[in-house]
Amino acid sequence: MNIYIKIEIETRELLSRLLLGMHAASKGHDVYIGNNEMLKLVQKKKFNPGIILEKSITPADSRITQLKDYQQNNSIVTSIDEEGGLLRENIDVFLKSRFSQKTISLTNKVFCWGDYDYNSLIKLFPKEVNKFVKTGNPRVSLWKKEFQHLFISNEIKKKKYILISSNFGVGVSTVRLSEIAKYHIENNYFTNKEYEIDFYQSMNLNLRLLFEFIFSINYLTDRFPDYNFIIRPHPSESVEQWKNFFKKKKNLEITKKYTHSDWIENSKIIIHNGCTAGVEAYARNKKIIAFKPLEINTEMNYANEFGFVAKNKIELGNLIEELYEKEEFNQINKEKFNRFISRFGNIESEDFIENILREWEKFESLNLSIKNNLFFEKLKNKARLIKNIFIKPYHNKKFSPLDKKKINILMRKIKDKDERLKNIKFELIGPQMFKLELLK
Repeated sequence: MNIYIKIEIETRELLSRLLLGMHAASKGHDVYIGNNEMLKLVQKKKFNPGIILEKSITPADSRITQLKDYQQNNSIVTSIDEEGGLLRENIDVFLKSRFSQKTISLTNKVFCWGDYDYNSLIKLFPKEVNKFVKTGNPRVSLWKKEFQHLFISNEIKKKKYILISSNFGVGVSTVRLSEIAKYHIENNYFTNKEYEIDFYQSMNLNLRLLFEFIFSINYLTDRFPDYNFIIRPHPSESVEQWKNFFKKKKNLEITKKYTHSDWIENSKIIIHNGCTAGVEAYARNKKIIAFKPLEINTEMNYANEFGFVAKNKIELGNLIEELYEKEEFNQINKEKFNRFISRFGNIESEDFIENILREWEKFESLNLSIKNNLFFEKLKNKARLIKNIFIKPYHNKKFSPLDKKKINILMRKIKDKDERLKNIKFELIGPQMFKLELLK
């Protein structure tokens, strides 16, 4: 079958989508991985019908049009919401903004991370109960020890970084707050008044938190001149906007180089507030500090309950001093974490990739297996490469042009640990699209 797997944010999704795609290709499927430009080819019937994996089915007019076009092309639409919302105490408000009766009706299957989002979705949309399946998200599979080798980086390790994981979405965003609000209004998010209130309250809180983090980072970099600090902005945030808040310091870096998982795996300590990075770091048995300078319980507070807690910059500095050289430490709230992590699926006993492949193969048909003629797409890409020599192209900051060498290195690391995938071939079709298939 033709399988089209969408990536929106490269650093967040590429590796897990690549792993999923390689397993699908090992079963004889033609797998295409790329951005929205790839899916437009399916919409416009320039690519043959296949199974689509979307990253969300939000009730925006543009997405509804897209889903209708997929159906008219006789494609099968599946989706897993990459935002998840699993850290929220009340996930229903979030889910109402990400799904609607209309978008679910235009989708064949909605893949859920675990019990938490699944139970809420079947309660919110009882007429569509058969559309929802608990598969887990391949992104979470990568937290397992068996994939640790994919993230080991001596370049990061040798500098003994203290990672500050950012997740503010305001103040340092690539887009102004007014533009973010405008997008939400134009795409019908605020028809849900609960979500509108939640949105503005979150923006207010995040801005206050951002300032507390800035004050504390200045304090920490002065207190520990021989420790290296790294701010890893969220994909929606701007490195340049972050840099505007600090004068140049030898022991402070702000970069989007590498993925969040790379930094988590190789850093000495992880500092966060209400961030999935805190959950992932705990699962990886890392030293975590939740920085909670505001005496407010938020919707995202759950992630702050695992690891050490600092309530001001002095406490934060003291914890860093205590933990930095410590090789052995006791993780906090282990029993509570084990209950909480079920929101992300049964990581230890389930194979999330196989769960998804099993669902896809239920739709197998000759209609979904008509091979694509890639001649014109390859020709278009060659013309684009020639044009780029003379005119500097625009690059989406969420998804830069694919690096052929980088993908080959990732695939080699994956193949080294899994014999089943050794015969998978990779071919770059466009700047943000590639194909995986089984060598005959």
